[in-house]
Amino acid sequence: MGNYKIWAAFAVATVVFYFSPLFDSQTSIQWDAVDVHYSAQKYFADAVREGHLPHWTPFVFSGFPFLADPQTAAWYPLHWPFFLAGITPRAIEWELALHAFLALGGTYLLARRLTRDHRLALIAAVFYAGSGFFAGHSSHIGIFETAALLPWLLWSALRALDESGTFFITGMIGGLIVLIGHFQTALYCFCALALFAIARRAPWKRAAGLLIVATLAAILLGAIQILPGLELTAQSERANANYHSSTDGVLKPAALATLAIPNFYGAASGTYSGPPDITQYYFYAGMLLAPLAVIGILKRPRLVPLVLIAPALWYAFGPSAGLYSLLTLLPGLRSVRAPVHVWFVIALGLALAAASGAAWLAERFRKPWITIAVLIVSVADVWYWNMADNQLAYSSTSFAEKYGDPFTNFQNSLAQVKQRPLTRIWSSFDTNSFGPLNSSLEGRTEVTYGYNPLELSRYGEYMHAAEQNQRLLNGLAVTHGIDTQRGTMVENTSALPRISAPPEIKFVASHAAARAMLSSLDPAQWGIVETQLRPAAPGRTEIQIVNYTGDFYRAKYSAEFDCLLRIAVPYFPGWTAAVDGIPSPVYIVDDALSGVFVPAGNHEVTFVYRSNRFIWGAIVSFAACIGIILSSIYFRSRR
Repeated sequence: MGNYKIWAAFAVATVVFYFSPLFDSQTSIQWDAVDVHYSAQKYFADAVREGHLPHWTPFVFSGFPFLADPQTAAWYPLHWPFFLAGITPRAIEWELALHAFLALGGTYLLARRLTRDHRLALIAAVFYAGSGFFAGHSSHIGIFETAALLPWLLWSALRALDESGTFFITGMIGGLIVLIGHFQTALYCFCALALFAIARRAPWKRAAGLLIVATLAAILLGAIQILPGLELTAQSERANANYHSSTDGVLKPAALATLAIPNFYGAASGTYSGPPDITQYYFYAGMLLAPLAVIGILKRPRLVPLVLIAPALWYAFGPSAGLYSLLTLLPGLRSVRAPVHVWFVIALGLALAAASGAAWLAERFRKPWITIAVLIVSVADVWYWNMADNQLAYSSTSFAEKYGDPFTNFQNSLAQVKQRPLTRIWSSFDTNSFGPLNSSLEGRTEVTYGYNPLELSRYGEYMHAAEQNQRLLNGLAVTHGIDTQRGTMVENTSALPRISAPPEIKFVASHAAARAMLSSLDPAQWGIVETQLRPAAPGRTEIQIVNYTGDFYRAKYSAEFDCLLRIAVPYFPGWTAAVDGIPSPVYIVDDALSGVFVPAGNHEVTFVYRSNRFIWGAIVSFAACIGIILSSIYFRSRR
């Protein structure tokens, strides 16, 4: 069959396989696919069409460095057509389908190169692309997309090692994996690449060269996301995470039963009774996968499947098995949570081993039709269990009913409240009663809450202290609160202005000292500044905000004495201030907010956010892209 016919068949098969979530109006994306990815992608796409890049957003966590968050995947090229067309819930399903197609095609190319048999390659492709890992992680767009590109990474490495080809294609695929924005699974991909290079038994210098060039190229191509992401991570709640001895999401031995019994925990039917997080422990890839993989490993042992399966399986069992704790001693791995997410590497190894098992059976019984039968049975099997009848793959409820109507109702209730300038809304927790958990991005509503594991750590401390000392909400300029029990909106008449001048200032020498004072802080009476003592005096201060655009404040003030202006915006590197155009340092105020000392008199102060690292990251990524293209052309011409 011609190459174009294979790819056309893959495209048709993918659309047929994903037909229900793609075309049925009574199905929908769900969980993180809505709460994280849909909300972020739609917000970014809308902002770009409006003509600006949303480096900072005021619509979650009282302000957040939006584009520094890797999960936005704003710079991942395969998302750009969807951004241009417009992000809808159905567009997210098409993103998943596109990457399912890539998983199918990439595994076929990899297995075809390893086995030299297109039927075996098709079997491996079906077992991997139709596996339970993709069904279970259909709500985790970053994990799903990264897993889809792993076969392409290994295929390109195989070409480079076996044909003395260029390493740069592997580096470019690695760069795409980095730009998807899921650090943990990207790390697993590069670990799999290293194991794969060892398994191919290529000359060590060539294998080492491949790993070095591919990794460096991937990092340089991903710099536009990596540099801002590192800055955010350093300021987030993940900065001090250390999962060396204990972690969440380890592989449970009982979960391996889902390889043979898809509804072992009830995940497929929606009656789940397994370990926490329903998405992590579903591995079914057809009734024939496990027996064929065992046959392949025993009868036709190959090093590539084994090096993908054994180390990853050992690691997935977490600290109790030993390898996980050992690897957390390495840079970057100590903050990796949920080692069970490495299953996609195991799934690929099992798929390759199962293809070998099918080949052995066909040869042993001299029945070539066995491989065709395995293919047909497996396609029907994984379609039924991992798509047609699986509650993990998509929600059997329309998006409007589950998310759209609550969002519309909430926005309608806010219409009058939002007419007031600089409205900021507090809720004790985020809830799908308002639509997606990050629906404030779509509704352009300034709120104190949000749904993101990279919440700024100081802001998290402040909001935690506000649970006991609700005066802190006044300092955060919260104008309204949601009474979640009665479902009503309550105005906060004690809220301080977005920019205010504390009558008294207490200077502290450390973060810990500032944090300790939050429990008794009354922002209307005094403020906390983490700096050395400097002159400031209480006096009458009048402040008027004359321009505000979310990442920019311009205010006029009149002060009797030198004073501190507290700006109710979470402190983050990149915010700069100027008084009458002259730069002035930004200080951390009240443990989490921002402030600037200003001179007495009548003056104008501006406060603006510009990402410290985006421009440098963009320059590095662009230069790396041009360099890799030119280098590839040069080396191909030399060959």
